[in-house]
Amino acid sequence: MRKWIASVMLFSLPLAFVRATPLVTMSVDEVPVSQVLQALATLEKQNIVIPPEVSGVVSLNLTEVPWLQAMQTVAASAGLILSQQGAIWQVHTASWQQQKLAEREAAQARRKKNAPTLTRGIVLRHANAAELAKAAEKLISAQGTITVDTRLNRLLVRDNKESLAALEKWIAQMDLPVEQVELAAWIVTINEKSLRELGVKWGLGQEPAATRGQMSTLAADHSVASATTRIGFNIGSINARLLELELSALEQKQQLEIIASPRLLASHLQPASIKQGSEIPYQVANGESGNTAVEFKEAVLGMEVTPTVLADGRVRLKLRISQNMPGQVLQQAGGEALAIDKQEIETVVEVKSGETLALGGIFSQKRRNGRTQVPGLGAIPGFGRLFRQEAKEGDRRELVVFITPRLAAVH
Repeated sequence: MRKWIASVMLFSLPLAFVRATPLVTMSVDEVPVSQVLQALATLEKQNIVIPPEVSGVVSLNLTEVPWLQAMQTVAASAGLILSQQGAIWQVHTASWQQQKLAEREAAQARRKKNAPTLTRGIVLRHANAAELAKAAEKLISAQGTITVDTRLNRLLVRDNKESLAALEKWIAQMDLPVEQVELAAWIVTINEKSLRELGVKWGLGQEPAATRGQMSTLAADHSVASATTRIGFNIGSINARLLELELSALEQKQQLEIIASPRLLASHLQPASIKQGSEIPYQVANGESGNTAVEFKEAVLGMEVTPTVLADGRVRLKLRISQNMPGQVLQQAGGEALAIDKQEIETVVEVKSGETLALGGIFSQKRRNGRTQVPGLGAIPGFGRLFRQEAKEGDRRELVVFITPRLAAVH
């Protein structure tokens, strides 16, 4: 009885009212969903096709709801798919939609399988062909193949036209040049006075950037605030515009010695290393046979730099600097062993392109004994000490490495 009353209420709506307004008022209780959809279609004089597999009942109470929203609400409550093709509304179940989707995918796969294949040779300018081929295998079809030509750094791709077009577009986005950094370094030994003349003042770099000296004068404090480690080494920065001229001038005055001034080009995130020094031979005795062999130990100044190119023309440098120097000769049962004194630091600093870093902290001390005297009188035994003066002089020098990173133009 309840179902019949609901149907009567539905069909008793005046047609003039329905036509005058697109709003629908409806109240049903446990009515088959197919009947509700048919009734809604009749109200708007719409054509509708409902397959026999549509089942289930629906209970609802709608007051002045737009007709299309009422149709969609009833279909969604029963898990149905409502679509319109021309002047006909069609109702389908979710399983039917999944079946049709699987059929379309299978048909598309058959078309790709039967589609003619093309062969294309793609030359890579910057990326590594072997590395790119591993990722590209996921983009080709089941019938596609990729061959790596390491001699010419290119990919030979065989696939259908659609897959080839998508692959070429992806490779164009991946085959981009890597940023490069030109590193200029000066490795010098210098005394503290000359170092101050260059404008280098070591500091912990804890002052805010606004209080540090300006780059317009060489006498300013340019301690680096972004260094992560300072154990054993000092880190600072300096105006690089006149650095090379200043170093040459101080070298002519014999106030410093330029050990090396290497230049190298490093790619983004790729390490580059510089070594300056020698290998020291020493004999190693075999305790069992008594034979001796010659081995070598490095006594070098080494610097390893890994640049990271950042935005706004900034460069982050991961630095590893080590100084190996010959130490004492240790006497052992099997012979002698050479000790190597080693100092090492690892740090990360961030600078602008063209800014010069100064790294120091390795010192060497030289002492000299001197005598000045009055000729003749200073040589008199006993009494002559009144006319002569003995002095001890010390020359304390620091090993300093200046590094200037500059972003290199990539073509």
